[in-house]
Amino acid sequence: MTRPKIAIAGTLRRRALDAARGLVGKGGAEALQLRLIAAEVGSGVASLYYHFANKDALLAAVAIDGWGELTQKIERARASGRFPHQIDAASAALLSFIRRNPHLYALMQTEPSLSGNLAVRAAEQQALEAFQSAVRDDDRTPPDQAEDIALVFWVLGRGIASAVHRQEDTASAERLEQAVLRGFAFLLSRRPAG
Repeated sequence: MTRPKIAIAGTLRRRALDAARGLVGKGGAEALQLRLIAAEVGSGVASLYYHFANKDALLAAVAIDGWGELTQKIERARASGRFPHQIDAASAALLSFIRRNPHLYALMQTEPSLSGNLAVRAAEQQALEAFQSAVRDDDRTPPDQAEDIALVFWVLGRGIASAVHRQEDTASAERLEQAVLRGFAFLLSRRPAG
């Protein structure tokens, strides 16, 4: 005998958020449709409105989830010991996130309905602070320029995301990612004046 599925509130919200991220991942913010999410999670649209007041609230939740994931990836990369410098770890985490989630990153950065959302901006600030921490902890960073360097790379992330998104395949995107990392490392390297 099969038991009926019982959707616990937190579980339904998480499943709906995962389904929304899947849709965004495939087609960007435009692909997000509450009916498709409801069908995927086996719920009615009205149940989704209990968790998300409207489509903008769902987009905000997706963006917040994305910023949280990026923050975790930066922190894990820094702690991994795989990178010779902290900036390399944080930059690799950011670029890898952009390459693997181009539509999600575009939503996180450019969706007009999110620009004034305080919770989304707070989640982005946490990710930026994780990145800034890596820049401050890198021995190549002049202490008085750490914030400026972090902000430059953070802003360049938008352009990098656009360039990565235009690559024809994963290998090309990975090569672009490595070239950006090499260029960033070069800009940070201390060279004797002469």
